[in-house]
Amino acid sequence: MGAGLVAWRWSLVATVASVGLVALFVRVGGDWDWLVAMGDHVRSTGTVPDEVPFAVAETSGWHNVPVLAEVTASVLHDVGPRVPVLAHLVAVTVAVLVLAVAARARGGSDAYAACALALLCLGGLATFGVLRAQTLSFVPFALMVALVCSQARHPDRRIWWAVPLVVLWGNLHGAALLGVCVLGAYLLVQRTRTHLWESVGVGVASLLALCLTPQLWMTPFYYAEVFDNVSAQRGEGLWARPSLAMPFDVVMVLAAAILLAILLRSRRTAWEYVAVLGLCVTTASAARHGVWLLLLLVVLAARPAEGDGVGSAQERRRSLSGAPAAVVAAITLAVALPVALNRGEDVLGQPSAVVRQVVAKVGNGVTLAPAPLSEALSVEGVRLWASNPLDAFTHRDQAAYLDFLDGRSGGLLAVAAADVVLARDGSAQAALVEDDEDFEARPCGEDWICFVRR
Repeated sequence: MGAGLVAWRWSLVATVASVGLVALFVRVGGDWDWLVAMGDHVRSTGTVPDEVPFAVAETSGWHNVPVLAEVTASVLHDVGPRVPVLAHLVAVTVAVLVLAVAARARGGSDAYAACALALLCLGGLATFGVLRAQTLSFVPFALMVALVCSQARHPDRRIWWAVPLVVLWGNLHGAALLGVCVLGAYLLVQRTRTHLWESVGVGVASLLALCLTPQLWMTPFYYAEVFDNVSAQRGEGLWARPSLAMPFDVVMVLAAAILLAILLRSRRTAWEYVAVLGLCVTTASAARHGVWLLLLLVVLAARPAEGDGVGSAQERRRSLSGAPAAVVAAITLAVALPVALNRGEDVLGQPSAVVRQVVAKVGNGVTLAPAPLSEALSVEGVRLWASNPLDAFTHRDQAAYLDFLDGRSGGLLAVAAADVVLARDGSAQAALVEDDEDFEARPCGEDWICFVRR
């Protein structure tokens, strides 16, 4: 037992350091509380709505797929306000441990695993540090990568575990589609050569498993609406492309580049190239997908050079001391701690005092507010004009809401439909309303202003 722990010492240190760093500044993001509000509705009514019940703008006919995620978020919120944050940290921990085990199983040394996990923590800090819907995909994606990599080495009937994993994952978060793509790359490019019919069976079953949601055969329309939303078309918000002006994006790209360099030092099987290339393209289209690329690279890059034997791998593990891992851990803390200590936001996302004041002033009026305050208000039963999930609304209303968030003139359409507009003092949203004589400005706590229609 003691020898086993010694062999994993730096991997465990990197895991603890990474999770500890995330815990320093984790906060609730802009697309978690809407899951809570939807889950509250499902649990109280016993029905799955085909619209957003807390929104006034048109959402009828929405294909509501992640119902399990909604109920999960609602239950966690009911247990206690900080329980969802704790669950997020548990998800990060489990995902990191699964990746560490998978990387070691491919021949990666303890020092490599520690360095790779540190790079993952740094590169994925913008994702791991925020509790949002993506949290529910951390463990399933790590399990899918571990399963596929294990099957690539020793194919057997355990590949069928991918099907129930996709069923569960598909009811939690849309990243299940990326997981199926990674699985498909392995099945199509490698496994079909030796296990043709089994590969076809697993592939077809996995695609059908994606549709085992409350929407059944309408599930593909949900994914189509997600990718066709106005935010994705504009490349804004959660759909923004990687930018050199964004420090977290730069760190993510650098971490991915280092792992890619390690990966490309030796020949790889074709499916690995296909899977990595696909996630590179996905990351280029939206920076938030970079975390899935990093999760995949942590395991794939661990493979020893072609021709390395067991003896040489063991020799390499003996020759590598824990010094590189210690250096990387120190650099991780030195770079990330200033960011963590200057995050400027409460762990629960929005100050409860502000939410209470806004709820008291809004009453039954239609409210227009920026995220994540809008989601926090939806949990309290406030009627919103529009909010997340953005893809549930018409393109016209999506554009109007995004224009409001950016302070563009197109946001006046959203303002005209609201009884109360919430904005921070001096913000772009406030500039849209402050000169409108139809609204009266009232303080709503801290630097928030409630513009109430006269």
